[in-house]
Amino acid sequence: MRDTSLDSYQELKPTLGAKQEVVFQAIITLGCPTDLEITKYLGLTDPNKVRPRRKELLDMGIIKECEKRACSISKRTVWSWRVK
Repeated sequence: MRDTSLDSYQELKPTLGAKQEVVFQAIITLGCPTDLEITKYLGLTDPNKVRPRRKELLDMGIIKECEKRACSISKRTVWSWRVK
């Protein structure tokens, strides 16, 4: 991750809610995960607990699409996400 990404994160951190923060940290840790990979990493069973928070992060402009690839869990081709 670039220094500028970390600087931006430090500026945005106070504005992130607790659930947004958890999803954001998972994306940082996993690098370029899909929604289901984030869900599994967080120990959740319902990806709909992750998707709204991921969408909020996307709308805030702090994450973006990484690549379209086969999810390691569903084996379907889906978008993965990364920190901007």
